[in-house]
Amino acid sequence: MAAFAAYTIIGLSLGGIFSLAALGIVLIYRTTGVLNFAHGAMGMFSTFIAWQVFYGWSHPFWPGWLSTLLAVIAGLVFAAAMGLFLEFAVFRWVRPREPVVKAVITIGVLLALQSAASLIWKNNQYHLPIYLAPQTATITISDVPIGANNIVIIVAALVLAFGLGAFLRYSTFGRAMRAVSDSPTSASLWGVPVGRVGAVSWMLGSLVAAVAGILITPFINFDTTSLTLLIIDALAAALIGGLVSLPLTVLGGFILGLLETYPTIWIQSLGGFAVAAK
Repeated sequence: MAAFAAYTIIGLSLGGIFSLAALGIVLIYRTTGVLNFAHGAMGMFSTFIAWQVFYGWSHPFWPGWLSTLLAVIAGLVFAAAMGLFLEFAVFRWVRPREPVVKAVITIGVLLALQSAASLIWKNNQYHLPIYLAPQTATITISDVPIGANNIVIIVAALVLAFGLGAFLRYSTFGRAMRAVSDSPTSASLWGVPVGRVGAVSWMLGSLVAAVAGILITPFINFDTTSLTLLIIDALAAALIGGLVSLPLTVLGGFILGLLETYPTIWIQSLGGFAVAAK
């Protein structure tokens, strides 16, 4: 029972990462009609920027929390700037084009970001995480010690989902984003700044991708490819939400995380991971 509880928390943490990444996909698709296959690569690049600041540029005499704060800020600022740049330089000019054309363009963006990251950081694997909570901090649930970073991921996914939902529903700009998602032409006729809405959508989507990438670093050996491939699970979660519903997208992410984690219990009951390799 203790193992089941522990793997449930691990699965929810993994699902929280999928949910966060998927939220950005849904947000961009709802307001711009672009199915962004470059979403994982955008998160990857921003994560490596944060990683570079944390491990490459931090002063050894700085307190750990300051290095973490500066790294996260650098990653998020870069993510927002990248989303804004892509909207202004690329996707604003292809807004009238067919959805499949815009999707293919995002694949080109993916390849460009992947190639640039490989040139800068090579294809080495790293396990140099950015901890948002103390590495040794734990919370005991049903006599099972759970790492505080696992809880941070779950809480971050839920807070961002509810926060984005409230922003879209209750804020003036959020209602403008919903109007653009329903009908860009009609929204433009009513004076909604469609271009500005698209820019903010890309910025927010890129920010959420960066958050997902930074949060996953304590739990995996990562490289430029593995972080980019986060798009697979994120897209699956987004599709569960119909590329529209934020709550269903988050639920889909958590379900996928549990489905990928629970088989580990069965594998270990057969004698460990060596069984799976046979």
